[in-house]
This record gives sequence, C-alpha cells and structure tokens, in this order.
Amino acid sequence: MMWLSDMFTARKQRLFASLQSQHSEALLEAAQALERYVEQPDPAAIARVAQLAQQSNEILKQTIAALTDTFVTPFDRQDIYNLALAIDDMIAYLDNAACEISLFGVVPTPAMVEMVKLISRATDAIHAAISALEHDQTLCAQHAAEASRAEDDVEALYRRTLAELFETTDFQQIFKLREIYRHLSNSADRADAIGKLVGKIVVKVA
Repeated sequence: MMWLSDMFTARKQRLFASLQSQHSEALLEAAQALERYVEQPDPAAIARVAQLAQQSNEILKQTIAALTDTFVTPFDRQDIYNLALAIDDMIAYLDNAACEISLFGVVPTPAMVEMVKLISRATDAIHAAISALEHDQTLCAQHAAEASRAEDDVEALYRRTLAELFETTDFQQIFKLREIYRHLSNSADRADAIGKLVGKIVVKVA
C-alpha cells in the first residue's frame, strides 16, 4: 500500500507549490518578453513567448495529473485547477498578441506599449502573490489585489484607444490593431481573475 501512503507525503504537497511557482515564473517571463518586443521588435522575443506558452500547457497537464493522483491537496483542488487554468489562459492571450503583432506586420503603438507594461506589472504582482502564498498570506493578498487593479487600468486604456482607433479611416489597420488590443485586454481580464482567485484562496487558508 505504498502508493496510498505516498498520497499523504510532504513531497506530494510540495509538488503543487513547485508547479504554481513554475507557472507564475513562465507567466512573468512571457509578459517581459512581449514587453521587450513591443519596445524593440526582435523575433527571438516572439519565439520565447511561444515557447513559454507551450511550457505553460505542460505545467497545466502536470497539475491536472497531480490533482488526479493526490488525495490531500494543500488547498481546495478546484482552486488549484482554476488557478493553473487562468495562468495558462493569460499566457495564451499574450502569445496570441505576440503572434499577431508579428504576422500582421504591425508597428507597436504607444497604447500597445503601455498596455503591455501594465500587464507586465500585473504579472510581477501575480508572481509575488504566489511566492508569498505559503508563508505570508497578508502580503499575498496585497499582491493579489494589485494584480486585479491592473485590469482596470488596461480596460480604461483599451476603451480609450479603441475610440481613437475608430476615428481613423484605415480599416485594414483598424481590424489588425483591434485584434491585438483585444488579446491584451483579455490577458488583463485573466490577471484580474487570478488576483481574485488567489485572494479567495488566502481567505480559505487563513
């Protein structure tokens, strides 16, 4: 019955913390790579975001496998799954934005650069929140709230930018930019969801 006792070991419990840390690091690096690209276009940065999106998919699969194989989890198993899925979604939106900037041959606009900077700051907060989750719930909650607030800033900029965009007459450019802005807005939505989910976890474990 060694397999049964293994379900309750500290090693199993630590696996989830390790996967969450790897996932938040991948998210942070993806946002930083996109930020580098919009400031100074470099195909290597686009390729790195794509690599991190693949890495994120693998971490999500590992998390699901660990949930299936573990009876006792550090906190609610649905929350663990939802957190991994939200991080994976956020990285996917960043990857979509990166791909389309490159494929559409779009020169990053000042609004695009600012959106990416705000999202990058949100990923800083997400990584800090997840890093503090086990040992400092107060700090974790503060960083989680910071990640959620970033969505408000991106959404305000997104709406303002779209209004300005629709005042122009280059419809091909309008459609290209709108798609990219939409991916960035969706990424910020995921940052908000992650922040709220981490805050919910803190309340449960406190």
